[in-house]
Amino acid sequence: MQAPPVPGAPQGAPIGGRASEALGDQLYVPQNIKNNYDVMNFNKIFASLLAGVFAGISGITGYKGFIVYLLAHAIMAGLLLLKASPHPRRFFPSPTTLAFSGILSQTEMLTFILFWTLANNVVHLF
Repeated sequence: MQAPPVPGAPQGAPIGGRASEALGDQLYVPQNIKNNYDVMNFNKIFASLLAGVFAGISGITGYKGFIVYLLAHAIMAGLLLLKASPHPRRFFPSPTTLAFSGILSQTEMLTFILFWTLANNVVHLF
C-alpha cells in the first residue's frame, strides 16, 4: 500500500518510504526523538518529585536540599544512560542531553521545591 501523492511534490519522489540515496551515518525520526525526550523529561520530573518528598520527610533544609535535587538528577541521568547503553546515540542526538538536559528547568526544579516544602510541612510542621 502506497501513501497518496503529496501536492507539490515532484513525481516519483519517495513519500513515507525509503530513499534511494544514503542518508548519512544516522537517521533520526523526529517523532521518535520527541517521544524519547518526553520519556526522559517525565522520568526526571518523577525523580524530582521523589527527591522532594525524600528531602521533606528527612527534614533536610537549605542548600543541602538542593544537593539532594542535583544528586537525584545525576542518578536519573545515570539510569537513563544505562537504559540507552551501549549506543545512546540511537535514541538521542547527543548523549550529554541525558546528563545536562533540564537541570535548572522550571518544571523539574519547581516540582522538587513544591514536594519538598509540602512533605516538610506535613511531617514537621503539622
